[in-house]
Amino acid sequence: MQIFNDKKQRVGILKGFKDRKIVKTLNSGDRELSFKYPSDGEKVDQLKEEYYIRTKDDEYVIRKKKTGVQFNEYTAQLNVEELEGAVFPYGFESKEQTIRACLEFAFEGTGWKVGVCQIMKKRTINKDEETNAWDVLQDCLSTYRVECKIRSLEKTIDIYEQIGADRGRYFIEGLNLKKLTVTSDTYDFYTRLIPLGKDGIGIEWLGKPYLENYQYSSKIKTYVWSDERYTNTTSLIEDGIAKLEEMSKPYVAYKADVIDLARQSKKYSSVFDFDIGDTVWMISKSTKTKEKQRIVKLTEYPESPQSNTVELSNATKTFAEVQQEATDQAKSEAIKIANSSAKKVLEDGYYTKTEVETHITASKEEIELGVSKTYETKTTVTEKIKSANELAQSVADTAEENANDETDKKLKEYSTTKEMNAAIKLKADSITTEVNKKVNNSEFGTKITQNAYNVRVAWNNNSKYIQLEYGQLAIYNGDVTAAEKRAVFDERGNHFYRDGYYVGKIGTNEWSGNNAHKGLVFDLDYQGKYMAFAQMKSQGTGSYTTMLCFSRANSIYDQYGIHLGCDFYGHWFDMYNVDLHDVNINGYGVADGKSIPIVTEIHDNGNGTVGWTTSSISVRGGMITAVPQGSANI
Repeated sequence: MQIFNDKKQRVGILKGFKDRKIVKTLNSGDRELSFKYPSDGEKVDQLKEEYYIRTKDDEYVIRKKKTGVQFNEYTAQLNVEELEGAVFPYGFESKEQTIRACLEFAFEGTGWKVGVCQIMKKRTINKDEETNAWDVLQDCLSTYRVECKIRSLEKTIDIYEQIGADRGRYFIEGLNLKKLTVTSDTYDFYTRLIPLGKDGIGIEWLGKPYLENYQYSSKIKTYVWSDERYTNTTSLIEDGIAKLEEMSKPYVAYKADVIDLARQSKKYSSVFDFDIGDTVWMISKSTKTKEKQRIVKLTEYPESPQSNTVELSNATKTFAEVQQEATDQAKSEAIKIANSSAKKVLEDGYYTKTEVETHITASKEEIELGVSKTYETKTTVTEKIKSANELAQSVADTAEENANDETDKKLKEYSTTKEMNAAIKLKADSITTEVNKKVNNSEFGTKITQNAYNVRVAWNNNSKYIQLEYGQLAIYNGDVTAAEKRAVFDERGNHFYRDGYYVGKIGTNEWSGNNAHKGLVFDLDYQGKYMAFAQMKSQGTGSYTTMLCFSRANSIYDQYGIHLGCDFYGHWFDMYNVDLHDVNINGYGVADGKSIPIVTEIHDNGNGTVGWTTSSISVRGGMITAVPQGSANI
């Protein structure tokens, strides 16, 4: 083994160690190295914490040293420092992405890459608390239900649906199985699963809201599984089926002390070799066991393979353990109060940086809670698909070509900055909430105040208010005062105010002469001077012209009454009980206060002459208003 200092400079070759042990874990892909070295050995001063140990396969970081009289004990972890150092202080989110896209996004700038990966399903990773790229990887392994191989020397992560293989290997008591311990339980045994995703989405469209699996027992035991990361039912069903496959049978774990015949003799290497993730037969007469299980943990002693041990299970991790991890994470998120954040988000090729500030201020008189948020969004459509085999490369090339074509059609470079602020003030007699938002140069805002008597809503920099009070909804232009009141809606109708005056209402009423007669009314209060139907003649005029108006005397018009502001068309309907004044006919003036003389009768005088009787017709405003004078026949 080689030793490197904390600057990655090689400082020596380590020899003379003993009891070297390498522990491999399936569910995380992690490995741990431990060994003993003489306390007075030549290289003891180079074996410091945070120095590196490199084997032919991996590189480790020394994390722990325990001194002894003759030997010191050292424990080193697989070197993933760059991933642990890629910190997202205020969260990480990848929405409905493949695991390759998610991890490449998380690994950006670390020097690590995704190697073999043919997993195409999409899932959501959402971590609101501080995290790093290594934790994102671990979350991906459980969420996508995949496994990984970590190549620390190449800084590469290979992703598989399942690592290892079923090569017909077996551990047989009396041959290569020294001891077998079996542990099984049904504490988390269920045969029916009700999966629920974000906002309560379920699978009712399948005909029933649950999944079933009776592979072990016909008992009906139901479990409700809720996970807010699932936003579509396809992913929810896929993972629900996989979870129920584990839950619907007893959890069984095996710990076996084995003899690694393949490492002891090359002639057995093609028959008895095994590795982490392999599926093997276990045959033991003493425990009456004949089972095929996977190796989920492997402890190797390279110099003493006869001491190797394996742990096997029918599940890489029990459902209860997964749920407990999710519960612990939720508790951590619920109690955490962040002062600022910059959450990294990947969604459909867009990179979003979000900054959040929160505060809580308390005094004897009030408690104030506030949060402000600024985020900037830019397009960063960059395909980073790299593959370790020809098949994956072909798929990646096709996906990249299609993505670039679609990008050329639909995506344009843009940048948007949004600033948002929210605050809650709690007093003994009122609660006030306020939210403001600024997008570039446009500002918006709302404010709600509640007390024992009313609820008040404001918007647009608090210049307008809506207030719920005394069984009515009131609208104010600014301060809640009589002078700023503009409208009130109650059980009688819509009431209107202006500058401290009650103008009138549009609503319902009943006739004072007979309350059985109900109707719609336009009521002008005594303080109101006019009622008008008006129009704006053209854009930008700035004022309205009355078309039909009731005016009190000396208001819009000098005369009390209804006034026309446009032509009136009767469409040949009759007019009754009309007293006309100052009338023109087709634009012509008419006689007024005049008499028209007429001959009402002609007679023979009997002497060869004729005579006649005259009268007159009185005209007022162009209309005949009196019958001819001196004639009773007309």
